[in-house]
Amino acid sequence: MSEDPARGELELLEAWRAGDRIAGERLLAAYYPHVAGFFRLRVGDAADDLTQRTFLGCVEGRTRVHSSSFRAYVFGVARHLLVEHIRAGHRKAAIDSFAVAQPQSVLSPSHVVRLRQEQLLLLRALDDLPLDMQMPLALCYVQGLKAREIAEVLEIPTSTVTTRLQRAREALRAKVETMRAPAIVRDAALADLEGWTKSLLHVSLAPQPGE
Repeated sequence: MSEDPARGELELLEAWRAGDRIAGERLLAAYYPHVAGFFRLRVGDAADDLTQRTFLGCVEGRTRVHSSSFRAYVFGVARHLLVEHIRAGHRKAAIDSFAVAQPQSVLSPSHVVRLRQEQLLLLRALDDLPLDMQMPLALCYVQGLKAREIAEVLEIPTSTVTTRLQRAREALRAKVETMRAPAIVRDAALADLEGWTKSLLHVSLAPQPGE
């Protein structure tokens, strides 16, 4: 396997496509929770199905992978499935499940209790942003992708990623500033907007009931 981690993971994908189950298990162990979390903050009980379809699409794909990393490739597949899901009219705002614990909740009621008010505020703010602003923020701050990887996922120039991230950050800050919330919570979120956004990774990775 290549000494370059990114190249090595792409080689694992090639091996998985050729029938190497161990290679597939390694990629699943590394990325399944993150892809599930990517969907979990945006959709309801469809998250698990979309995650499985994402990895199925990766292994069944027969075209050459042009992404610089498996991480960029798998999130690119996930992004297309999410957009299709939303266009089909199946979007379920994640924040709805935090406000009221429904059977199809994104997170369990016990997990909602553990959430900080700042995180709930950010989830509401993110949910109000258009998808083209949500996506780069989630990929950058929640999933930790680099600008080049985000560009590959969104299929846009890297320079556009920088501009879009700046506009999305400004829109998120403006949204938080106008939302109804205790002043102490809103001020805390605004004081470290990037840090609180990054903390949503731990929310999305939390085990769900039955897992």
